[in-house]
Amino acid sequence: MKTLYQHRRFGIWGFGIVGKAAACYLHEQGYNISIMDKRTPTPEEQLFLQEKKITWYTEHEQELFFNSSDFIIPSPGINISQMCYATHKTKWISELDFFYQNFHKPIIAITGSIGKTSTTHILANIFKELSIPIAVGGNIGTPTFDLINQQNNVDYALLEVSSFQLMHCTVFAPTIAIWTNFYPNHLDYHETEDEYFLAKYKIIEQQSSHTFSCVPLSFHKRIPHPPTNHTRAYFISHEPEFDLSILNDNEALYYQKNNFIWQYRSGNHTPLLLLTSEIRNLSFIENIIIITAICDTMNLDIAALQKVAVSTALPAHRLENIGSINNITFYNDSKATTTASTLAAVEKLKSYPLHLFLGGLSKGVDRAPFIAQLKGHTKHIYCFGAEAEQLYSMCINNNISAMHYATLSDAIEACLILAEPHDYVLFSPAGSSYDLYKNYEERGNHFKELIASLSPIL
Repeated sequence: MKTLYQHRRFGIWGFGIVGKAAACYLHEQGYNISIMDKRTPTPEEQLFLQEKKITWYTEHEQELFFNSSDFIIPSPGINISQMCYATHKTKWISELDFFYQNFHKPIIAITGSIGKTSTTHILANIFKELSIPIAVGGNIGTPTFDLINQQNNVDYALLEVSSFQLMHCTVFAPTIAIWTNFYPNHLDYHETEDEYFLAKYKIIEQQSSHTFSCVPLSFHKRIPHPPTNHTRAYFISHEPEFDLSILNDNEALYYQKNNFIWQYRSGNHTPLLLLTSEIRNLSFIENIIIITAICDTMNLDIAALQKVAVSTALPAHRLENIGSINNITFYNDSKATTTASTLAAVEKLKSYPLHLFLGGLSKGVDRAPFIAQLKGHTKHIYCFGAEAEQLYSMCINNNISAMHYATLSDAIEACLILAEPHDYVLFSPAGSSYDLYKNYEERGNHFKELIASLSPIL
């Protein structure tokens, strides 16, 4: 049952994008609000607080903040200690739980270690192509608090959700839950890989009858079977090699075979989608299979995907072809903040002589096994940034041609000497951007600016 929190005092921990959206929505609803953050508010923010009569606490006043709040909404990324969480366990409301209790239309939520942004973007464009009004946001774009007031004008909410957003959910149960994949990530935040997996699992944990989930086939033995009257779609990039009769009547499988996407359900194999060159070039095959499964489940016209594939480009910094200079082709994949993302990009370009840029921060993930998988797939690797020397050592240990540089500019200068006509240059760092840049967008834009400046040189 979705309920509203009436006549209560809300504390918002963190005053970033989500915190500000929460403050605006809660003030609009007439709630008493306080905010806690480790920094001092800017003059513009101080005016905002005064106008809305919001009390500000520093993190040195944490106990006072907690005691003055009936409910506390932590911003995603706030690392709540186990002791703090347990002490105030009756007060926490996650962003997604609040959204679920206040948004009364069907919710489609997408998570995963990689691929969630692209999948969200493509699905949003399919809805647009089919003239189905939706509210899109979450971890990308519009914060969920800003979507609540859109519900009278849309049929669905389409959310990209992160492990940070999911971790402390207790009631969030989207109508359709999509989990693209799972790879080690954010181990500087989640204490273990299992904790990270359990955070992602929150997207389906509270689902019950008359809901739908879409997960990798590799999860079949790792997560509980779906509840009665819950439909689950599994997906895999190739024809499965095990007995499909183990699937229940409420379970289906989607896979690729002979240039088609197929559905298996109740003993029957049905071709659903011809993989044209435009569709294949739109995104990675796993994402295309997921989208086919969702369209099939929702009875959406799958032909819309072909139209979207022709007319739509993925958001910037995702295996983005930024052009060629002297027959050397450059790709910007700055969004690749995980090793799995970079491996997927290398796989996509494996038929070309490849120069690869690696850098950023590991986020607690051991990148040595990833480096070992690159052997034989690159001409040269350019390691840059704070962990460049460690990455270089891993390359040398695997007899991979590489060198390390302090900055991206230095690495590109070296690449200009080594790259030859018909080579491909892939900027896919496999780490977060925070060693040199404020986000992956700034990092990717810097790469594009540096490459653009080469035109008169080469």
